[in-house]
Amino acid sequence: MKLSWKSVRVRLRAPLLTAHGELRERDGFLVRLDEGRGEACPLPWFGTEDAAACARALAAAAEALAPARAPERLDQVKLPAWLDATPAARHAIELAVLDGMAQRAGIPLRRLLHAGAVDEVPVGALLASREPAALAREARAAAAEGFGTLKLKVAHGPLADDLARAAVVRDAAGPGVRLRLDANGGWDEPSALNALRRLARLDVELCEQPSMEVASLRRLRGATPVPIAADESVPRSNGELLDAVDAVVLKPMVLGGLLPALEWARRAREHGLRTLVTTSLDGAVARLGAAQLAAALLAEGPMPDAGLATGRLLASDVCEDPAPPALGRVALSQTPGLGAP
Repeated sequence: MKLSWKSVRVRLRAPLLTAHGELRERDGFLVRLDEGRGEACPLPWFGTEDAAACARALAAAAEALAPARAPERLDQVKLPAWLDATPAARHAIELAVLDGMAQRAGIPLRRLLHAGAVDEVPVGALLASREPAALAREARAAAAEGFGTLKLKVAHGPLADDLARAAVVRDAAGPGVRLRLDANGGWDEPSALNALRRLARLDVELCEQPSMEVASLRRLRGATPVPIAADESVPRSNGELLDAVDAVVLKPMVLGGLLPALEWARRAREHGLRTLVTTSLDGAVARLGAAQLAAALLAEGPMPDAGLATGRLLASDVCEDPAPPALGRVALSQTPGLGAP
C-alpha cells in the first residue's frame, strides 16, 4: 500500500475559548493510502501527539505499510501497534484504509461499519460567542436553522459568567432546544458540584467532563439532575469510567480511528450508557468520517445529537465540505467510501 500526505492548516473564524485556553487554528495532514483518504489533526492537550510526532509516525507507517496488501474485511484491518501512541496519525491511516475498502466494495463507508447504517445524522451546534448579546443572537440563529441541541463551553472563567451565559442561551433558544454544557475538565470536584446544582434549573441535557478525575465523575453522577458525560477522560481510561458516567463522548481523532470508537460504543452499550460522536474541531475529511461512524451507531438506536456541525466555526478547511449540516442534520451521500471530494 502506498501512503502519502501533505500538511494542512485549519483556521477558526474566531478564537474558541475552552478551559484549556483559546483555540485559533489546527495544524494537521491530509493522507492518501492508495485510493483512500484520511486526515490527521492532532490536539495535544486532549491526548493526541503533536504535529511533529504525527509527521514522524506517518513517515514510519509509509515504510511499514509499503509491502502490505489492502485488507478486504474489517477483521483484516491490522495497523502497527506502535501507531497507538500517535492516535491522530492512526486515525488518518485507518480512515484511509476504510475508505479504500468501502470504495472497492461499492458501498458507503458507514455500511462497511454496519449494514443498517442510516443516511442522516441529527447534529447539534457549538456556540462560540463570548459576550451575552452576541451569544443570544448566535443561539437564536442556530435554533432558527433547525439545530435541536446547542452546546456551550463553560469552566473557563468565573462561575457567575457561566451561569449568566447559560441562562442567555436558554432564554434565546427557548425551552424546546436541548442545552449541553462542556467544561473540558476545568472544574475541581467541589466547584463542579456547585456549578451543576446551580445550572440544573436551566434543564441541561448533560455536561461533558465537569471534572478530570474519574473518581470525581463517579461522585458527581447522580448528585445533581445534570447527567455526566466523559470526554477527555475516555482515551486515558481502560474502561473504569464506564460505571462512573451517564454517557461517553467518542472523538475518533483522539481515540485513534473509527474502529476504536466502535469498540468504545459497544462497551458503553453493554453498561447501559449513551454515546455521542463529536469532532475535535477537525477538517472536512475527518468530520465526514465521524459522520459515517455516527450513522453506523444510529443503526443500534437513538443517540444524543452528534457534535459534527463544527465546520461552521472554520474560516478555512482542508477541502470543500460534501455534507454540511442543514436543518439540524447531516445528510450523507450514497457515494462508495467516505465520500470526500
